[in-house]
Amino acid sequence: EGLVPDDVWIQVLTQCREPLILRTIEGVKGAKNVVIHVYNSTSELQRRVVFKKDREDIKNLALESVRLVKKLVDERMKGTNVRLEYSPESFTGTELDFALDVCNGVVDVWEPTPEQQVILNLPGTVEMATPNVYADQIEWMCAHIAKRDSVCISVHPHNDRGTGIAAAELAMMAGADRVEGCLFGNGERTGNVCLVTLALNLFTQGIDPEVSYVELEETIKVAEHCTELKVPERYPWAGSLVYTAFSGSHQDAIKKGLEAIKTAQVWEVPYLPIDPQDIGRHYEAIIRVNSQSGKGGIAYILE
Repeated sequence: EGLVPDDVWIQVLTQCREPLILRTIEGVKGAKNVVIHVYNSTSELQRRVVFKKDREDIKNLALESVRLVKKLVDERMKGTNVRLEYSPESFTGTELDFALDVCNGVVDVWEPTPEQQVILNLPGTVEMATPNVYADQIEWMCAHIAKRDSVCISVHPHNDRGTGIAAAELAMMAGADRVEGCLFGNGERTGNVCLVTLALNLFTQGIDPEVSYVELEETIKVAEHCTELKVPERYPWAGSLVYTAFSGSHQDAIKKGLEAIKTAQVWEVPYLPIDPQDIGRHYEAIIRVNSQSGKGGIAYILE
């Protein structure tokens, strides 16, 4: 019906279960660009406690599912651009040699090329260690995966330890090509990595995230309406108080920084790492007179 722009990819997620895969394929018929994402848990804990299956059984489940997707795509999705994505769920709890074995098997079945890469998503389904350990795991997989030039390494950090952003940043430094996350860290338990925070972190380091947040306020309104979850006032970059100073010394420094920036070419204002106007905020709310304000804050308001 022409509701999806031609340059937009629809991504669908399904477990490695035949009835769900069949239903998923049916649901995206007619779409122009589709990422079909299949997953099964490979972790030692879930193999032993949840599925009561050995490594070979879990690997076969993944490969049989990828074979089915490939067959259905060939038969039922002519004219659609399809990319396969596979996740060894709970990658952080999976032995690296087994994760590699399963992922290499998926690559062999799908037969990707440098022009038509397969996405291998290595999720921190549960944060189980420090971010540098996750980055080490990603680096090891990047170094050992077969047909690396035909593989897009994706990461999907969660925030159980409160370090999802750091895990994503270090994983990219370790060789990851792609990050999956949610707006404002929505998701299971403590949430997925926040794409707003991640993008603006990159922006402050001189890296263009190729995402525009000039209408961040509208993004917040839509996210809050859809999820019924409020973005906290002190949420990184997006919170309503992030660019507001209450301390007198901070207010004085910001006032002087804003005066100096009028003749400068580069944004350098104490306590304000980015220009609030870059994300659609204004200067009016930066300084609020209160019991902690000094003469600098008062002078700013009076001017």
